[in-house]
Amino acid sequence: MSHYVDGNAVLGAFSLALGTDLSEGSLECAGCGSSHAIAQTRVYLRCPGMVLRCPECGGVEVVIVEIDHRLNVTLSGVLALRIAPPRASPTT
Repeated sequence: MSHYVDGNAVLGAFSLALGTDLSEGSLECAGCGSSHAIAQTRVYLRCPGMVLRCPECGGVEVVIVEIDHRLNVTLSGVLALRIAPPRASPTT
């Protein structure tokens, strides 16, 4: 398991699957309790789908798989997913 990319590689698919912008989101690992930005996760793309692993302990946090044109997200290794609140739109 040495060929990984950072979490920026899956932000688009992950955001699409959950219906919100996750570019400033963070995860808390169920394995070690580490809190980190999604962009810091180690992402393995040579799997059936995308596997996000904790940058601290290497535990699997998120699995994203496309089945029948639907994105299925499993958050089995996540204690908390923290999402930045939407920014207020400017009034004109």
